[in-house]
Amino acid sequence: MREFDRPVRVSDAVIETLIEAVNDWPDLSESPPVFEFVDVDKLDGLFKTRAVEKTSHMPSVEFLFQDALVTVLYGSAVRVIVERDA
Repeated sequence: MREFDRPVRVSDAVIETLIEAVNDWPDLSESPPVFEFVDVDKLDGLFKTRAVEKTSHMPSVEFLFQDALVTVLYGSAVRVIVERDA
């Protein structure tokens, strides 16, 4: 898991985290390069510029990258989690 202080572009946080995951798990590199896989405009468009401060709802998105599950949580910080089945 990586955590990024806001303000940060969600797509930058995701790409940086996925590049690290590919370095940790080389078989992930069999997929298209990260920058070709992630549509930065659409990913950034999923999240508002400012998170609502007083709410229990944390905007999030999940998607698969190769066989890894990527979860993005957008709150006071942006958290990107990459998980693989053991």
